[in-house]
Amino acid sequence: MGPWTSPRTKAMRRYRRLTKEDIYEALNKVRDAFLAAKDAEQVNEIINSILTTEEKLKIGRRVLVSEYLKVDSLTVRDVCNMLKVGRSTIQFVSRRKAMHPKGFELISARTDKVESEYQKKKFREVGGSQLVFKRTEYTGFTRKDVKR
Repeated sequence: MGPWTSPRTKAMRRYRRLTKEDIYEALNKVRDAFLAAKDAEQVNEIINSILTTEEKLKIGRRVLVSEYLKVDSLTVRDVCNMLKVGRSTIQFVSRRKAMHPKGFELISARTDKVESEYQKKKFREVGGSQLVFKRTEYTGFTRKDVKR
């Protein structure tokens, strides 16, 4: 690979023989797979069956980069150091965020909902009505238990 060839171009070459219909069919299958999931357990099964660990990490880190880009006090260098990502990843996420802001808003809203419900339901107070200081007990509720 010469200095004038970007890694993205080289990676995309393997798909050059695909028709537009082939590409749309593949993307529709991915979307349909996630839409078919009834709950978080099924989403995990789908993710684990079709993505490698590296692919899952790449996607997760992109989501983290988008969240950190919202924080005004952080510089690009701070985000690079905190997440151990390159500037190219940050630029990629920034461009995608500008092109598709609704998608990142949906991810953020869902994250907020899951975290809020998890914090409310993960512990409960136990003890009689006369106890001033009640004990807290873990309920077994996980983030995967949050309903759609």
